[in-house]
Amino acid sequence: MNRRDFLKGLGLSTLSLLAAPSVWANTLSTLAGNRRIVILIELKGGNDGLNTLIPYTHPNYYSARPTIAIERSSILTLSAHLGLNPALEALMPIWNEGELAWVQGIGYETGNRSHFEAIEIWDTAQAEARGLHDGWIAQSFPEHSLAGIALDTNLGPLYGQNVSALSISEPSNFASSGSRIHALKSDSTNPSLQHILNVQSQIEMLASTLADYLKDLPAAKESFGAGNFGQSLNSAYTLIASGLNVPAYKITLGSFDTHTDHRSRHKLLLQSLAQGLASMRNNLKRIGMWDEVIIMTYSEFGRRLKENANKGIDHGAASVQLVMGGKVKGGLYGEYPSLTDLDERGDLVYTTDFRDIYSVIRNNWWNLGEKLTGQLALI
Repeated sequence: MNRRDFLKGLGLSTLSLLAAPSVWANTLSTLAGNRRIVILIELKGGNDGLNTLIPYTHPNYYSARPTIAIERSSILTLSAHLGLNPALEALMPIWNEGELAWVQGIGYETGNRSHFEAIEIWDTAQAEARGLHDGWIAQSFPEHSLAGIALDTNLGPLYGQNVSALSISEPSNFASSGSRIHALKSDSTNPSLQHILNVQSQIEMLASTLADYLKDLPAAKESFGAGNFGQSLNSAYTLIASGLNVPAYKITLGSFDTHTDHRSRHKLLLQSLAQGLASMRNNLKRIGMWDEVIIMTYSEFGRRLKENANKGIDHGAASVQLVMGGKVKGGLYGEYPSLTDLDERGDLVYTTDFRDIYSVIRNNWWNLGEKLTGQLALI
């Protein structure tokens, strides 16, 4: 049995680098008030920014989308020209209290329309990823004992050749299953066997320690919603509330690949997103940890301006993403893409490089570089 298969059998996808027990103990220590956590929400499939943050005064928005445009009367107004899809109503209190930022026109030069290649570009912050680079969070924490936890099956930006990251489905199950592993002793000189025994020992130690931290946790008062997304948010809340000092969590919500029946499908997805994030904020505020967390969405690309013949929207380029948190300076950032000056493929032209948001998180939130000021200094 190889290492990957062994870990999968325990509900883990990857444990990229096994740290010494003393290092794990430092990671599993309560540092409430000192942590700087990022929850990354992947909007899998390519979210439509135009029906998320809506340019409701622009005639081209309505003429290009005769059946799927959102009626002006139902849009949640943010400014004289922009408003939110009504499915995002649960986020309005966060906006009104100045803790929600919308970053407009996010993309990069020569946008890639392939789901697989485009998300790899976002994960690695490399315009030509091609599987050659570590994720941008792994690059940020090359020596961290536990750089991140993916609460789904894909590490994405947490993946690194020499970086420690976990992919688990449910913390309590991992703690319970891992604690039942009892490290075996062997005098064998077989290096493969010795490696498996070492993995066993590390997992037993980590699971046992985590089990202790999961005891007597303050339960979430508000539901995160049904389905995998709600469960993942609940798991992230549980781990954060436990005092685990991990820089990043990754969660996936999908599918936003709405080539058909866009309006109704998109509405349900945005409702799930808004309800889940609003509940995360309220639950963390109740236990005094909201100021330690920022939440950021990302998606492999946006959608085209014009709807297709199936009342859907095909792959596009520039889009919009949100950033929220107790320390976030809410508002509108960047420039909304032109709805008249499109690229040669008919896509919106980006105005904000997605890597600029990463730089703000790295420098201004994680303090890994000189603090940035300027138009995107939302933290």
